[in-house]
Amino acid sequence: MSYPPPGDQEDFKTPFSFKLMVVLTVLYLGWRLVQGIAWVIRQLG
Repeated sequence: MSYPPPGDQEDFKTPFSFKLMVVLTVLYLGWRLVQGIAWVIRQLG
């Protein structure tokens, strides 16, 4: 398999909307993790 030389590759920029979606997803999952930990603590206490 041959790869193109570094100068021949096109610069691909990630769309802002995709970056925003990834950031919001990570924030949401982090918040749900915090809620899950709090739920476990309540169940044990």
